[in-house]
Amino acid sequence: MMTRKIFFWLHKWLGLITGLVVLVVSVTGCINVFSDELKEFFYHDRFYVPQPSNSGFQKFSSLRTQAQQALGPKIKISRSEIYPAQGRTWIFRASATNKKGIGYWNYNKYYYRVYVNPYTGKVAYVENTLNEFFQLVLSLHRNLLLGDTVGGLITGISALCFFILLLSGLILWFPHKWTTKAVKRGLAFKRGVSNKRLNYDLHNISGFYILIPAMLICITGLVFAFDWADQSVQYLANGAKAPQKRVIPLSTPNEIYNPDAADKAIARLLRVHAGADIFSIRFREKNTDPLDVQVRLARNRTHLFEWYYFDRNNGQLLMKYGDSDVKGGEKFRSMNYDLHTGAFMGLPTKIFAFLISLVCAAMPVTGFIMWYNKGGKAKRR
Repeated sequence: MMTRKIFFWLHKWLGLITGLVVLVVSVTGCINVFSDELKEFFYHDRFYVPQPSNSGFQKFSSLRTQAQQALGPKIKISRSEIYPAQGRTWIFRASATNKKGIGYWNYNKYYYRVYVNPYTGKVAYVENTLNEFFQLVLSLHRNLLLGDTVGGLITGISALCFFILLLSGLILWFPHKWTTKAVKRGLAFKRGVSNKRLNYDLHNISGFYILIPAMLICITGLVFAFDWADQSVQYLANGAKAPQKRVIPLSTPNEIYNPDAADKAIARLLRVHAGADIFSIRFREKNTDPLDVQVRLARNRTHLFEWYYFDRNNGQLLMKYGDSDVKGGEKFRSMNYDLHTGAFMGLPTKIFAFLISLVCAAMPVTGFIMWYNKGGKAKRR
């Protein structure tokens, strides 16, 4: 009984302290699960353009130049998304952050997306992403719009507390006496009960059924939030061996990415991976960084990929590896985003992740109501 009281006290106060954060993170998590689909629906004209007859893609470097001109010289493009499918705009991103900045607009110096018609080279839309709804939702999910230094720490600690709440909730779920009636009471909702009892069952029974997937969402969220969690998960997935960081080859030096080399590399990938979902390209800062292209093979699944590194001067392939080449901790790390968002097996698991996040959002609400009802009853006495 004393052990149970300790876990009850821990469960109650951790829930009350972190409940609001868990509610916000869970609700925004529900939205983020389907953010890609929602963006394409609401921003259809940014994502899709008519394809002219007998017209292919323009050179990648020309399209990047058009996007850069739309932003001006003071804002530097750092990333691009290329869609091999017909009728899609290509997206060029420019972002810069102040890692120590507190608050959304102090942490983010700027963030833009430029949507370019790949057939004509015309800029379809320039988006100030800092003010875009789904980006605000994502930032609210990650760091409560406070920046990583403060907000990221708060959400990370709250996720850790929620993990402890799930474990302590399981202990509290176990009946005092293992009888058929007691077990059934913890597994099935009963009709015709009072509102207080219904609220209790929603908290107790729903919490039991979502335990495993909710713990997985917590763990994958902690991997994003804390280096120690990332290293620990990889260590366990490696069979109690320290994770080895993959060594990326160096390019021959140049302060810029040679346009002809980039065009050569992208044209090659468009031939080899014509059926891929997206090419994610990063333009890095060091003059020896290679042209970095991740080919995502399936829609909305980042863990199915081929990763290419090209020399920035001549377009020569320096290294290539894919999802079939990664093992252990590196394999788990490559799956972390899809496990966290439910995209691992497509639409069915995304729907499942949405429902789990919805129940997670209800946990602090039903828990608070239980605490409030109990406190009100004590006061009336």
